[in-house]
Amino acid sequence: MSSNSDNVILFPKTIEYYQSELTRLLEGECYAEAAGMLRFLLHCQSDDPEYKEEWQSLLGWLVESFPESVRGHGSKENGVTGPSPDDETEDEVDEAGMLKRHVRAKAANDSKFADKLLDMLAPHATAEKQMMALEQLAHLDRRIVGDRLRRWLSESRLHPLVQFRGLQVLRTIGETGTIEIRKLGQTMMLTISDTPVRYEQYPDHLRAIGERVKSTMESKQPGLTELIEATWKDFLAFVYGTAVYDELLALDETGKSVWAAALHHTVEEMLFERADEQKLGEIYGLPESVSKSLNKAQQVIKLFATVSSPAES
Repeated sequence: MSSNSDNVILFPKTIEYYQSELTRLLEGECYAEAAGMLRFLLHCQSDDPEYKEEWQSLLGWLVESFPESVRGHGSKENGVTGPSPDDETEDEVDEAGMLKRHVRAKAANDSKFADKLLDMLAPHATAEKQMMALEQLAHLDRRIVGDRLRRWLSESRLHPLVQFRGLQVLRTIGETGTIEIRKLGQTMMLTISDTPVRYEQYPDHLRAIGERVKSTMESKQPGLTELIEATWKDFLAFVYGTAVYDELLALDETGKSVWAAALHHTVEEMLFERADEQKLGEIYGLPESVSKSLNKAQQVIKLFATVSSPAES
């Protein structure tokens, strides 16, 4: 978490975003990550003291109920000192290992456990429920779940983020070859082994777009850097495999600036309901000749932002 969090002001829409993220983390039993986010939020400035009380109470409950899960997120002063990057990495590894052991233990004790998880992927299930099932299916034997996951991805009409997570699970469990899916009105053939499982596996220049926006906004609103990164990560997953993603792969330097400005524009609109397009053009050094490309990029990211939450599907 940012060391400048004492200076971060949480606007109402920013709080809404973090509240939604906390809910997602807790429902997914990601207790270490939730504790780290709570410590960050408790450092920030907010006009609503009720949120501070709620976050402090929730953090206390996590520490008391799941001491092993939140190890490494210890406190030096009143429970609000965040972890170091190394601690976060260790906690992510520990958390993944705990989930893997938990899932495999359940599978060993219940012969129908895999079927129950696969049933959670049914068309009538919410996207959030499907995501929770996929997180666990990633730790089961490919020979048991691989074929059914393939059929589900190929035959179902899915939220793009759920669909992408399904592709990641196929790669994680060791499935290979290609798979045909339909996404955002397009039919495409994708190579499973090409699917990025971690953010670091995306091409450098795609990650650099998000980093550029983060560094641009950090001086004024350091509390928004996590929102920017999360928005860009989810956007890349949302468009992965589509014609838009192919365009992103082929961007030149001007094109990267266009998409950085579009991302910046979208985040400002999400939080403040307005953005100064002319000022953004100056910040990212955009000539007037790219106005059409900028408008197109803004429309694509705005579409994503409008329908991106799996919980709303």
